[in-house]
Amino acid sequence: MNFSTKVQRIFDSFMFKYIFSKKFAVQFILALALVTTAIAGGYIYLVSYTEQDEVVEVPELSGYDVFEADAILNEAHLSADIVDSLYLPEKKGGEIVDQEPIGGSFVKTGRKIYLTISRYGAPMVKLPNIIDQTLPLAMAKLKSYDINVDQIINKPSDCTDCVIGVEMNGKKLVAGSKLSKGSKINLIVGEGATGEKISIPMLYGLSLDEAQKLLNLDGLNIGATPYIDCENSEDSLNAKVFRQNPAPSENTMTTRGSSIDLYLTSDYSQIPEVNLDSIKSLLK
Repeated sequence: MNFSTKVQRIFDSFMFKYIFSKKFAVQFILALALVTTAIAGGYIYLVSYTEQDEVVEVPELSGYDVFEADAILNEAHLSADIVDSLYLPEKKGGEIVDQEPIGGSFVKTGRKIYLTISRYGAPMVKLPNIIDQTLPLAMAKLKSYDINVDQIINKPSDCTDCVIGVEMNGKKLVAGSKLSKGSKINLIVGEGATGEKISIPMLYGLSLDEAQKLLNLDGLNIGATPYIDCENSEDSLNAKVFRQNPAPSENTMTTRGSSIDLYLTSDYSQIPEVNLDSIKSLLK
């Protein structure tokens, strides 16, 4: 047996005895415990740091007011942050109209949910100068300022079919008067010395707002507006004109400033067949 073989046998015998010795067992257990502790500690730190075990579903807040939304978010361990407000006449003030992240998504607890709400009050605008301007031009100007026309009142004037005055709630208004967006005003329109006669427009299939705009463009007003077969507010909101008095006719004429009675229904089968696109094109 050569020297190297003897050395190898001695080394193997030593390692064999050492591996099965009490000292090796203690050192191995200590090393294993140290590694296990390090891995567990690292995992616990990462979970605590990233909060991966604390994820919640974002509630859908559309339609709630800002106070209700805040309470709902607090219950879900989230917080509200109002970032914008919009003027939406059909919405109540403080109502949630948009959110980010959207409802149904998952986020960490404590996350801010960014909310857009409807304004509590309408922004103010200045009444443009429409005196001595034709009715169609005045209507277009008012539309650009989001000011509505309630009634057109015709009075004798040398300025036929032009605006000679503006009033609201019985008070005269002048150019520059501050009004809330969406306000309704009355226009005083000159009818000339003889009182111009105009044909009655067809209003079938239009909503009440659309019908009023078209009548106003022709210098006419809305009279009675009975709703037929409308059982709730949603039906009334979606109702369309299916009858009008006087009825539209090539031979039927009326004076500017007169009123047209409109009958509305949510049952669209009662509306006469008409070219609705052609009628609505007059509103543009």
